[in-house]
Amino acid sequence: LDNKLAIVSGAAFDSYENQHKDECLPGTRTDILNQIKEWATSPYREGIFWLYGIAGTGKSTISRTIAKSFSERRSLGASFFFERGEGDRGNARKLFPTIARQLAITIPSLMPILHQAVYENPDIATKGLREQFDKLLLQPLQRLNRSNISLQTVVIVIDALDECEGDGDIQLILQLLPQIQQAATIRLQVILTSRPDLPRLEFSRMKNDHYKDFILHDIPLEVIEHDISLFFAHQLAEIRIIHGLSTEWPGERDLQRLVALSVPLFIFAATICRIFKERDWDPIDSLSEVLTHQDDRTRLAGTYLPVLDRLLNRQNKSRKEQLVSQFHQVVGAIVMLESPLSTDALSKLLGISRRLIYLRLSPLQSVLRVPDNDITPIRLFHLSFREFLLDPDTRTKTPLGISETEMHNMLARKCLLVCRKLKENICQLPSYGNQRVEVDCQTINDHLPPELQYACRYWAHHLVQCAGLTSIAHEAHLFFQAHFLHWVEAMSLLGYALEIPGILDLIRTAIGGNGSSPISQFFHDAKRFILKNQHIVDQAPLQVYRAGLLFSPQTAIIRTVFADEHFHWISQSPIVNKIWGAELQALEGHSDSVLSVTFSPDGHLLASGSEDRTIHLWDPPTGSIIQTLEGHSDSVNSLSFSPDGHLLASGSNDKTLRIWNPATGQELHVLEGHSDSVLSVTFSLDGHLLASGSRDRTINLWDPATGSIIQTLEGHSDSVNSLSFSPDGHLLASGSNDKTLRIWNLATGEELHILEGHSDSVSSVTFSPDCHLLASGSEDRTVRLWDTTTGVLKQILDSYSSSFNTIVFSPDGRVIATGSVDWVVRLWDLVTGTLQKTIDGHMTMGFVLSAASESVAFSPDGQLLASCSANETIRLWDPMAGESTEILSGDDPQPPVQFMKFSPDGLSLASGSFESSAVCLWNTATGALTHTLDGHSRSVNSVIFSPDSRLLASCSADGTVRLWGLPIGTVQQTLNSRYGSVHSAAFSPDGRLLASCTDNGRACVWDLARSTLYQTFNCHSDSVHSAAFSSDGRLLAVGTDDGRVCICDLATATLYQTVDGHSDWVNSLAFSPDSRLLASWSMDETVCLWALDAGGLSEIWTFEITDDTSEFSQDGLYLHAGLSSLDVEMSFTTSVNRDISIEDEQWIILDGERILWLPVEFRPNRFKINGDRLALGHASGKVSFLQFCI
Repeated sequence: LDNKLAIVSGAAFDSYENQHKDECLPGTRTDILNQIKEWATSPYREGIFWLYGIAGTGKSTISRTIAKSFSERRSLGASFFFERGEGDRGNARKLFPTIARQLAITIPSLMPILHQAVYENPDIATKGLREQFDKLLLQPLQRLNRSNISLQTVVIVIDALDECEGDGDIQLILQLLPQIQQAATIRLQVILTSRPDLPRLEFSRMKNDHYKDFILHDIPLEVIEHDISLFFAHQLAEIRIIHGLSTEWPGERDLQRLVALSVPLFIFAATICRIFKERDWDPIDSLSEVLTHQDDRTRLAGTYLPVLDRLLNRQNKSRKEQLVSQFHQVVGAIVMLESPLSTDALSKLLGISRRLIYLRLSPLQSVLRVPDNDITPIRLFHLSFREFLLDPDTRTKTPLGISETEMHNMLARKCLLVCRKLKENICQLPSYGNQRVEVDCQTINDHLPPELQYACRYWAHHLVQCAGLTSIAHEAHLFFQAHFLHWVEAMSLLGYALEIPGILDLIRTAIGGNGSSPISQFFHDAKRFILKNQHIVDQAPLQVYRAGLLFSPQTAIIRTVFADEHFHWISQSPIVNKIWGAELQALEGHSDSVLSVTFSPDGHLLASGSEDRTIHLWDPPTGSIIQTLEGHSDSVNSLSFSPDGHLLASGSNDKTLRIWNPATGQELHVLEGHSDSVLSVTFSLDGHLLASGSRDRTINLWDPATGSIIQTLEGHSDSVNSLSFSPDGHLLASGSNDKTLRIWNLATGEELHILEGHSDSVSSVTFSPDCHLLASGSEDRTVRLWDTTTGVLKQILDSYSSSFNTIVFSPDGRVIATGSVDWVVRLWDLVTGTLQKTIDGHMTMGFVLSAASESVAFSPDGQLLASCSANETIRLWDPMAGESTEILSGDDPQPPVQFMKFSPDGLSLASGSFESSAVCLWNTATGALTHTLDGHSRSVNSVIFSPDSRLLASCSADGTVRLWGLPIGTVQQTLNSRYGSVHSAAFSPDGRLLASCTDNGRACVWDLARSTLYQTFNCHSDSVHSAAFSSDGRLLAVGTDDGRVCICDLATATLYQTVDGHSDWVNSLAFSPDSRLLASWSMDETVCLWALDAGGLSEIWTFEITDDTSEFSQDGLYLHAGLSSLDVEMSFTTSVNRDISIEDEQWIILDGERILWLPVEFRPNRFKINGDRLALGHASGKVSFLQFCI
């Protein structure tokens, strides 16, 4: 569970990392501690206690004390102590998994529920904060049975929230935490501490009854003086014992001076006492130095400068220079690290001895927590020491001050040097298909030690903050040319794959320039490579070398740099594009057709609605799912963000609208009022109205704040498919199946214009940003532009080939993007009225765009275009990409591949579709389409090669079989059955006869030499679907539509046996090489093996299988059926894996192991295997070939 949850082990108050940190002394902080305890134990109190104060006021000490107190009472549910620079304690990535795991220990009945949540969401550790909170905390807590809980109140302590990386994450955490109160089975109270700055805004948005706040630095000074006096009394007593001082030291006067200097900063008092405790220094001298330094310096400088001055005293010039250099190298690195390292890891990162590190740190134990072992990280006692060292003013007072840019430069170079240890398959995984979640943490830590983990994750963080990037950017370029894939693999293993796009963006931005330099081009290509492969890189790290390279464009820089050394496992690669096109990323996550996409107003979220009844919220830069919204009971047709981004509305076939808080995922309102499916929803530009269009022919205007109907607009005579508010907020446009558009006056509800002109349903309407134009897209294959004032038609854009589902204006109003049912997205230039560009991404996938009116959306800045499709994906595009996105007019999409056949010599493959009258012939060695065989007048049902591969027979619904001469592809014969559609055919072993299977229940045997009908066998069924000649040529087996197998004797022209073996039609038949066995496959998803002897057929076994063909191995020992090879001599329960197979349509399996993941556009509709070659037939009509080095 811990591995899948990816918890932070050192985040709890009582963790090993926190064991030496202070707690409140008895008699101190009594008022605030009592207030917290009273708040936590009193019923009906606020759910959150926010304790905030300026740095150094003792917030974390109070947190540890209160956490310990509740722990001793067995009512502490969880604690998480943020700490900047402490790796995963410095960000929120693992906050909720860690809290959930701790809660499950406190509440044992929660553990099985949490196990189930992780089982149902195995990749939950990689999801966004919203989804983690919902799936790991809120839902499990709501499922708790009250009778299984002994505790009434459970406290969660979250300390130093301000030290969490990312302002957006802090705000989101504060938005989510109040929802914990929805767990009605148990009372959960959250104690939260922070500095006051950032969280204050989010708390101001909370309801007052959600939280109670306490300002730590506003406690009366006399109370703080009392507590600090007690602290000094306790600490100074220990110091007198350590150093053998008299009880008179330090004297009442100096003690009061120390107290006065400390108020209100407890950190000041704690640091002074640590200085006095150092055994190598006289506390009497230290006290004098501290008090002396306060005269002309800030309190921080007065505290830390004496510590630094001591290092330099009594050193000659050369020794002093050496010490300064070593201090900068060791201490400078420690204060600049993004995550603390142990002495051992630090020495390996910096390339210096552990002895030198100990030597430099030994005098600094009052400001640094220096462990007495090599494996525990070195930590700062307080961030104020880091802030002091990095303050430019400090460098004017001591040469030991640290330059940030110089330290970043050093650390960036050291990190790159350490990263050169990376190599392919660094963890020695047994298979290139191994999932990341299958690799245990110990294996990763054994092969990626702490210094290498740090270098992988943070080298770029240091690099972009260097002064003068030219030199080090060149080093990074050289490193990537050798180790880019190794680095991606390591980042994936460490669970940081989603950070890679952001890292590459950081580097590209820092490098700057016009993008034409080799360095800039490399990092641009690397970003495209990662976006394309983000999904699989995060799941299966080693696929970066396989799928990542194999399916990248031919001229992609990453492919050209690395392909030669990584393609040894494959002898034939599929044909791929030459260059990167407009597609940036394919987003996978829905389990059914995606109907709607829309960006949030700030562009930080992409929402998608699907037939799977869910709404996904995506992070556009990484393509990761942030949250899944569930609530609708039918397809989600339409989505709309409010102008401020605080609300998301959805419309569904369940006849409801729902309003969500996209920040928390909370369902705010369920709006009921329509009597049929809601097809369109949209917010007005001021956010005060929500409009919905329905299949019930009406438009409802709602108040989104209350969920009540304000007005119903009636006038359309059919379904209302699309709505759009004018930017000025005065008008509403609607498009309907009644072929009209209507423009409504929102103030009066009056119908201003009925726009007629379309000859079919109006699918989509939208106003231009300047409100001058209204665009409408229709199933009549046109886009029409109307004057919004007069209702006059201004312009018509005609696709000629396909109806339009959706239209959107670009943010600047100069371009219209249209989505249509021919699988493509078109960009139109409104200045010229011409088609500017056609993006064919969904065409290559062979799936139509969503039929809904919102299948295409621009991001607010116009830099991204999103489109959704019936193949369960969303695609992100660069609308400004160049020629790679353009396709020739007339390059129409092809129907999907639904059957394929290899020639016996393996040199050719024929493919076809039940939706086409043509057959495609492919060269298997080159993967090229050599011929398109046209001639049939109706669809082709199947193809078969002659035994010598010189003929191809195509069987058609037009009642003919055409024989094509190869390799030229000309028609040699046309055999007309006169019995209706021909389903399939079979050649005799010598190629002289051809059996055809027809719709009227007859099998026709043709003499090919004479082009005459030789024999006809009536199987007494409605239809015959399959046939096969025995290997000796004496028998013909025929499969019928009612599941029977018929055996025909060719010598006597008699039908001598019929057996019932299946419950549905028999699609495929095959004889063994010795003609003693017959295998039949049926649409009932079974394959039967029959013994054939003088007495006829007898069943041996039946095996459940889903493939549509079966064939015997050359030795007759195995029956190849589907993805398995069945041993004909053994029980049907025994099967062995074939050398090559396909799993879940996504993975190619070789000898039982996953070797290659298939991206969406290469996933097969059908596949065929011929020895070591695999043919993938795609929904786009194309066929890809791969040959493996078996």
